[in-house]
Amino acid sequence: MTSRNDIVLIALGGLLCAAGLVFYFNPTAVLPVMPAVPDADDREAVIRKRWAITPSGVAYPGTTRASLEDNVKDWLSPQEDEDNWDYDLFTTIDVVWDPAIKEYVPRSRKPDEMPPFGIALVSVGHPVYPYVLSHTTLGPGRKEEDRLISLKNVKTKKYLDDCKLNTPIPGAPNLILKSYKVVRGKDADGIPFVRNVLTVSDPQFGVVEIDDDKPLEFKDRIQVVVTSTSDPAWKRTLEATSKPGNPLVWKEGGDRFVYNGATYVVKGIDLAAKSVSFDKTFALNPKKPKKLASDPQRLVVPAPAAPAPKAKPSPPAAPKKSS
Repeated sequence: MTSRNDIVLIALGGLLCAAGLVFYFNPTAVLPVMPAVPDADDREAVIRKRWAITPSGVAYPGTTRASLEDNVKDWLSPQEDEDNWDYDLFTTIDVVWDPAIKEYVPRSRKPDEMPPFGIALVSVGHPVYPYVLSHTTLGPGRKEEDRLISLKNVKTKKYLDDCKLNTPIPGAPNLILKSYKVVRGKDADGIPFVRNVLTVSDPQFGVVEIDDDKPLEFKDRIQVVVTSTSDPAWKRTLEATSKPGNPLVWKEGGDRFVYNGATYVVKGIDLAAKSVSFDKTFALNPKKPKKLASDPQRLVVPAPAAPAPKAKPSPPAAPKKSS
């Protein structure tokens, strides 16, 4: 071994010997030992000793206790929010039922301004077949297949002339005139009558019989026609079948429709008064689409406008006298 290694070994041995002597005389200086827990007799003395030690640092400045009388004059009175609620804790809020939004609201709340209803009633009643038999004559050959028939449209007041049986009609290609017959009989008062009856096949109404007396009325159907108050070109027709003692059976879209974001539902029909009750449901606030408002109204068919009075002709001027 070299002299340098000898010096290192001697130094390490000296350090180990010194550490052993220290551990022998004071073990806690080398290994950490948990302090002993005082017994019940010494515990109170230890606590008193701890409380007697003066705390170090700077004492926190004291603050005055809050009082309700200090700032009571600065408190503002509660204001009503957008729903006009009164937050007075000592006064009972008087509420009423709002049928539009179907909720209880304060009596002092200003009612929401309802928008226009949006639709008007055009007609209600039993639908009428648009055509009646105007007149008929036999052709030059005096054969039934050569019979010439004239139809009148009771709505447009226009005529379809020179129609033949089982032959397409230029003005109404969907109509097929099936047969013609003359019915003779007596009414309830015993008065004889003659009816010219024409059987027509119509894809909308089926096979019907019309005559030259009056338009055919479908007593087992009810038709409701509405239009828009802002767009007269918009119309909607609701139709239902009616049987005595049974509820109405609506066709296609049923008894409701949607227009301008609102849902309209038929709630009642009075044929005698020519009126229909609707229930309009819509979102009063577009920002709250789930909160719906209801606006029930009864619409009546408007009375026909009175004819304008005829202007009286002005009297002729008196002839001038010759001088």
